[in-house]
Amino acid sequence: MHPFEVMAEPVRRRIVEILASGEHTAGEVAAAITHEFRISRTAVSKHARILRDAEFIDIKADLQWRWYFLTEGGLELLEAEVAELRRRMSGGVGTDPFGRGRRDPLHGFPPAPRKGPGRPPRRGTRGRQTTSHVASQPDLGLYPVPPL
Repeated sequence: MHPFEVMAEPVRRRIVEILASGEHTAGEVAAAITHEFRISRTAVSKHARILRDAEFIDIKADLQWRWYFLTEGGLELLEAEVAELRRRMSGGVGTDPFGRGRRDPLHGFPPAPRKGPGRPPRRGTRGRQTTSHVASQPDLGLYPVPPL
C-alpha cells in the first residue's frame, strides 16, 4: 500500500502520532482512539493491522499485553515519497508555482497538432450513413452468399 494512502486516514495518522511518543499497549491506543473518533476497538485493531502491514508500526508481545511501537521503515517510505515529489517538482514542466520563473512552460512537450486552414469541420457525421448501398444484383441482396 502506498504510504500516502496509509496516512490518508485520520485514525491511522492519530495512531502514528500517539506512538511517536513511545510504546503503548493495544488497550491504551484503543482507549484513546475510541474516545476521540467514536469507533470500536475492532476498527482500531483493523487500522493498526493496516499500519503494521505497511511497516509503520510493529507489535511486541509481553505476556498478555501487546505493545505497539513506531518503526523507522514506514517513516523512511514516507520520506522517500516526499523526496520523489520534490525531485519531480524541481525538474517540472510548466509555470513555476513559487513565481521564480525558472521553468520553461514548453520544455519537453512536442508542439500541439493543429488543424490546417480550410479543413471542413467533421462534427455530426459519425455513425451516420451518408450514402445508400446499392446491390449490384438485387436478387442476391447486399451481401451475396457464394455457392457451396
